[in-house]
Amino acid sequence: MSHFDALTKCWHGLRQPPILNPAASLGQVIINLLERTPDKVFEICADSGVEFTCRELRLRMIRAALNLTKRYGLTKGDVVCMAVENSPRVTASLLGCFLVGAPAHALHAHFEESDLMHLMGITKPKLVFCNGHNLATVKRSLDGIGLNAQILVLDAPEAEETCFHPWTTKTSTNHLTWAIRTKPWPRFHAQLIAPYVRVTGLGVETFLCFSSLYWGSAFQMLMLALFNGGTRITTAKSFSPSFAGELIAKYRVTTIFTPPPMLADLVDHWEANRLRFPTLRIVGTGGCALPEALRKRADALLNPEGRVFLGYSMSEFGGIIALDMVPRAGSVGMLATNVTARIVSEDGTRVLGPNEEGEIQASYPHRFIGYYANPEETAAFFTPDGFIQTGDIGRFDADGFLYITDRRKSMIRYRNFQIAPAQLEALIVELAGVSQAVVVGLPDPKVASNDLATALVVVRGSSVSAEQIVAHVDGRVPDYKRLRGGVFIVESLPRTGNDKIDRRRATKLARGLSQLC
Repeated sequence: MSHFDALTKCWHGLRQPPILNPAASLGQVIINLLERTPDKVFEICADSGVEFTCRELRLRMIRAALNLTKRYGLTKGDVVCMAVENSPRVTASLLGCFLVGAPAHALHAHFEESDLMHLMGITKPKLVFCNGHNLATVKRSLDGIGLNAQILVLDAPEAEETCFHPWTTKTSTNHLTWAIRTKPWPRFHAQLIAPYVRVTGLGVETFLCFSSLYWGSAFQMLMLALFNGGTRITTAKSFSPSFAGELIAKYRVTTIFTPPPMLADLVDHWEANRLRFPTLRIVGTGGCALPEALRKRADALLNPEGRVFLGYSMSEFGGIIALDMVPRAGSVGMLATNVTARIVSEDGTRVLGPNEEGEIQASYPHRFIGYYANPEETAAFFTPDGFIQTGDIGRFDADGFLYITDRRKSMIRYRNFQIAPAQLEALIVELAGVSQAVVVGLPDPKVASNDLATALVVVRGSSVSAEQIVAHVDGRVPDYKRLRGGVFIVESLPRTGNDKIDRRRATKLARGLSQLC
């Protein structure tokens, strides 16, 4: 339960010492965890059917670390870029980087040259992992920034030898052991170890996540599987509701993570085909607003054993800020263990109390160490007393439940009023036949300072019209929140690589449909 300190006006989650040593290397910790259940199958590649036990993964991550140091000359602090799809080779290579002390910079495997040039221009990797399909793009990107990085195509047949060659000499083994034990490990390893306050080797959970490691949710799912002795299902194939259902049924998946738009696709498919998955107990979601109507539909399919769990987090925080272990409509739950948070007025001058709305600021004992090579942005991200400025607007109720109103940067302004897109989106999806909706702000051609709230809506097998949607929303909101930009019925909403709504592309689409240039 969240506890409120009336003196500081801060909310605190439960306090619990870390189970594992935050001062250790994350590689050390994972080696130890894998040794506990050596014969347990940790990872199954759904694309090939190949399985890897904890013993095999431990051996492969050690071999990866040795090859990274001996073949590629990597040492502690050398950045490795990973622009790759999911696969067991990715898992072992990433864990090998942890052993070496080489920061791994995960990128989306389908980024264009401009994205790769920008991001690799910041981190300047010494080695880039990629796939065959994006090799040419990676090469052009490196050439474009004049970076002479080594490239390893991880899905090429020769990568098995290159990455996991068995260095069996005593000297090699002793070299790696000495390196692990004597290196002072950076604080970011503590941030990755400390949040996991539940560690078990029972191995009763099977995890499925379609996102690549570019997304924080995918990394957290990997860590949950490692820290709890579970089995991880990997695939490089794209998400589809039918394919996800096949994997859940085949591997008796117990835990999945899906952003709300992906969850909407799943629920539509399951309802239409009358599907149930009795093994599925935890459907984690987050990253954007979860309409209460969608949660109820999903929970109805998962009952009595499973339900949807909504989490609130951000990559910089390193773990979960809040989780709805106890559901309450509209809330993302209570603060996670060892988390402190507060609500601050928009001008940053006052810390607010229960039921007052402002920016959410949070802190954790093992905090984010900063943006890579960007001390200015790092300094701006933290308050003087060490809280991160999330940029999210929200409030705590008197019982300590946290509510997210919206992202400050996605707020729509009309006549100096702020409009939260999430509120309008929730109203739209109340309508029978509406599957998904996103609300964006378009410039008012008459008043430059105004944004017009505009909705893109996906309907499923229904004759609901744009006019009906406008009437439904406008009749339930104050005048300034009306859908003055109109409603456009579309076949699908633009998504990011992690299946979240891409608001930037959605805004561009809405501008085109409304003929605003």
